Amino acid sequence: MDQMTSAQLRVRAQTLWYFLWSAMFLISAGNALAPHPVFSGNVGLICSALLALIAGIQILHGVKFLRQNKEVTLSAVVLVVFCVAQLVQYVRTTALPSPNHGVDFSAYYLAGKVISETPAQSLYQLPRFADGRMNLNAPVPISSPWHAAAIRYHMPFAYPYIYPPFLAVLMKPFAHLSFSTALALWNMVTVLLVVGAVIISLSLGGVRLDGKLALLLGVGLFSYYPFLDNLFFGQSGGVILFLLAAGVWLLSRNRIGLSALCLALATVIKLTPVLAVPVLIFHRRWKWLMAYVAWIISLLILSVWQAGWIAHQQFWNEVLPSISSGAPICQNSSIMAFVQELFLGHVPLGQSPSLTLPPYAATVSRLVAFLVYILMLGRFYLRRHDGKLVRDLVIMTLLGIVVSPISWMHHYTIALLPFLYLWCNMPNKGKRTLLALFIAIGTNVVGIFQVPEQNHIIQLILAAIVPGLMIAVAYRSLAPGEEPSSGRTGFETEPEIVLRATA
Repeated sequence: MDQMTSAQLRVRAQTLWYFLWSAMFLISAGNALAPHPVFSGNVGLICSALLALIAGIQILHGVKFLRQNKEVTLSAVVLVVFCVAQLVQYVRTTALPSPNHGVDFSAYYLAGKVISETPAQSLYQLPRFADGRMNLNAPVPISSPWHAAAIRYHMPFAYPYIYPPFLAVLMKPFAHLSFSTALALWNMVTVLLVVGAVIISLSLGGVRLDGKLALLLGVGLFSYYPFLDNLFFGQSGGVILFLLAAGVWLLSRNRIGLSALCLALATVIKLTPVLAVPVLIFHRRWKWLMAYVAWIISLLILSVWQAGWIAHQQFWNEVLPSISSGAPICQNSSIMAFVQELFLGHVPLGQSPSLTLPPYAATVSRLVAFLVYILMLGRFYLRRHDGKLVRDLVIMTLLGIVVSPISWMHHYTIALLPFLYLWCNMPNKGKRTLLALFIAIGTNVVGIFQVPEQNHIIQLILAAIVPGLMIAVAYRSLAPGEEPSSGRTGFETEPEIVLRATA
């Protein structure tokens, strides 16, 4: 009788768990995917709070059917991220309604329209400050041809296009659709690619996806602040994440040509993936490197054919120098931004034309980011004999975000690859730093507290948290003894086995 009662209680607890997390998934996915969050009103917020409260109580009492402590800890972390995400969605749609839905995608879309014209006009008309930095929060001047093109195509925004010309080439099919339809399709593709990247990341980490884990990760994904920002602004982070994850996974299966193609595509869309090339050199992957160079050349030829040589000259001579100067602003979580904020003595909440950096601040911040990159390359070089190329490429993905001149919160969508891989592979003693970093980024708690904060010292301390934790996680992931052995964890990741067998 007691055994029957115990079994019934376990079934009821499991049924309650699935009900709670399924409801939270519907709420988080509905708010993330709808043009206007459907569960973000007063009633929706109360329902979310009640579900989270019951789920939290259940976690505190123990959820025995979750595998080991890893899934229990994951559920607690996801619950925190879910609660913050629903509060942010509530504030966005009630107290602070924003008219900027799809603003970044509008620049991609307009670029696709412009290069489809004959003859095509210039892609790059950039608002700059007096010191040469780009004003990344301002639309182009009303008198510019870019603004005229936005009016001609009935665009809701006239923000500048700052990506390489190849992304404009990729946007040409979307440019045949109306803006609203193209944005909806773009976000749909982004969701599918990010879900695919999550599955690939788990595969790289040696973890099989089951129903419970899929539900946990579904709630976490649609509550993850950078991903919500990515969908809201129509950014390209989901595409880059998928290409990086697929490139590493294909390389782990010795699919050299396709792997090189994925990394080459990511590079010509967003340049930071090129930072991983030295890691491939350290591991002597010469065939992959030759394929990568061949794909880069082929994609650039295609880009020049479609967008024109002048657009590429403008990008390298005008856009890159301005972007590489960084942006000292609270929304930028790169190491360069933090160094420039140290020169200013505070963290600006917005980019102001009256805010001028010392002439040497941009140079010093570039040097600091370069030194961080070089020092980490030294760590990669010293650990090259481990033969863990998958680990090294994943960690380089994390490092590439922090040393980039500009890392808006939506750029951290790309961090899902290292987060998931390291969560699967790091021993428990190394997970505290990873956990702190994930919560800081996944909830954007630093940005939330920075906005009302007036004390400059506290502002700078808050600004140091994300880049500091990023560097700490990357450094510790390469420390001797941090990678698990098969004796400690019960498995060795399949990708590493394949790489060593084919090296």
